[in-house]
Amino acid sequence: MNSNSEFLKNYFFLALFISCITSVNAGLNKFTNLIFVEDWLIERKVDLTINETQCRASIPSHANWFGARVRLGPKNELIKPIWISVKANQVLDSKLVKIREILVDCRSGLLFLHENL
Repeated sequence: MNSNSEFLKNYFFLALFISCITSVNAGLNKFTNLIFVEDWLIERKVDLTINETQCRASIPSHANWFGARVRLGPKNELIKPIWISVKANQVLDSKLVKIREILVDCRSGLLFLHENL
């Protein structure tokens, strides 16, 4: 075996070892980005204190804080702050139906594998 392939083998195992010991933010006790569906961001949080999966959807282009975005509320109702203008295609009923379905899938359990993505 030449020294170049030996170096690559050692580098690969070192990288694998380091990746195994580093922590990963997987939405545990705080919201993290899960997927984008067109203009909508789906975020997820697994709350270990109450053993519940929470998911939310918003259009992030209007603000960096979730409460100041066009979003779906706790009962999947559309919430649009009056100072924000949105394109009509961002809040079409057909698109909102799709986002609501994804939220139902997201909240259904720990593993999220949406069929339409």
